[in-house]
Amino acid sequence: MRSHRHISSALGLLIMGTPIVGCFDGDTGFGTAGATGDASTGASAETGTASASGASGESSGTSTSEGGESAGESTSGSTGETTGATTGETTGETTGETTGEETLGTTGGLCEPEGEPLEVDPCGPASCWSALTFSAICGPTTIAENYASGAFNVHAFTLAVRAEVTTRITFSRTGGEFDPALIIRDSMGETLFDGEVGACGEGLAVVVIDAGEDTVSVELTSATDRELGIFLTGWQVVDGGFAPAMPTDATYIFEIDNLCDPETGASDPPNFDEDDLEGGFYVLPDAEPPGLYTHKDPDCSRGTRRMIQVLHTVAERWQAIRPEFAPINILDLNEAWCSTVDHATHDDGTHADLKAGCATNVDCENWIPALDLARLFVDTGEVCGILFNDAKVQAEANPYFEEGHDYEPWKQVFMRTVDGHVAHFHVRVKKPGGTCN
Repeated sequence: MRSHRHISSALGLLIMGTPIVGCFDGDTGFGTAGATGDASTGASAETGTASASGASGESSGTSTSEGGESAGESTSGSTGETTGATTGETTGETTGETTGEETLGTTGGLCEPEGEPLEVDPCGPASCWSALTFSAICGPTTIAENYASGAFNVHAFTLAVRAEVTTRITFSRTGGEFDPALIIRDSMGETLFDGEVGACGEGLAVVVIDAGEDTVSVELTSATDRELGIFLTGWQVVDGGFAPAMPTDATYIFEIDNLCDPETGASDPPNFDEDDLEGGFYVLPDAEPPGLYTHKDPDCSRGTRRMIQVLHTVAERWQAIRPEFAPINILDLNEAWCSTVDHATHDDGTHADLKAGCATNVDCENWIPALDLARLFVDTGEVCGILFNDAKVQAEANPYFEEGHDYEPWKQVFMRTVDGHVAHFHVRVKKPGGTCN
């Protein structure tokens, strides 16, 4: 690894002498110099067809998420028995070869202390673009981005990590002349990785696993849940005290990979009443525990047992990884006097409309939560498809479904565009016989 420790004197004076202006503080996220992302979010409105590519972030970089494979499909039949939910287990181990004593406490990871990381505050002197947030959802989430606008020399993201689950963070140059520099800070502003040296102490290990000319990759393991700030730039920007611009032809791929298996299957709510059956449909009970979801009058909240199981299970997993967008607001399951829309579907207990704030709105620049929510539905193995008119999310959710399941989705495409689905998910589960079409 090339050494950049020579920056400590010049950069250190800049950092110590610069007030922290709108940087990551764990509550408000990142401040940005100027407006955030330059490109708007485009989505096709063609009825019943999958959308084409759309622009995201600072410019029109398309995402390239590699969805993790679900561990086994559930097989809930028409009798509505529990669909075999499983809990996610950690599968990854820190791969960097290190010597020295174990310093991570209960997590069992190893790292070799190399000194303390330099304190670096990129968003103080730099011009930061910040729009996307990453969760602790199991498996990889990958985006492709660029610095084409010329307005920002640092891209800043937030990341939630789960206790004792190793997270691999990778920043790879795909175009332009720059050496990738990756910086990690915690919610209190402490630098955990300065681009070369990672924190190594009781309860935390940051281990470098790749430090080539085009790629920097680390594995971070914490004994406790944490919220982190991730900063992506070039070493020429760091060495220049965050004053130089990034090349406008600079492009990159950024991947967060939480090394654990997705939870699969779906199960009854703890307060499910199998005797509350009207017209062949069960009622969605009040959320238990409270705060998972809200629902409409019982007359609009009836569906198949599989539908009830999926909604409860996804809401429970959603609250664990995206509490900022919980509870899920579940709208119509079946059509009745309490419906506000004249539904063309919602007549067989296998359909539901729902909202989860920015995670179900195509106008939100932060599209990663929508992808997370779609992946949770995929992981149940019980969902046939979702109507949601966001091309970026479709481009990631559809391959994720295809890699994890071999059953045919609803009308051949798992997530597709149908007019009117810009501010909610329309979810379709398997029929009582287990088919989608």
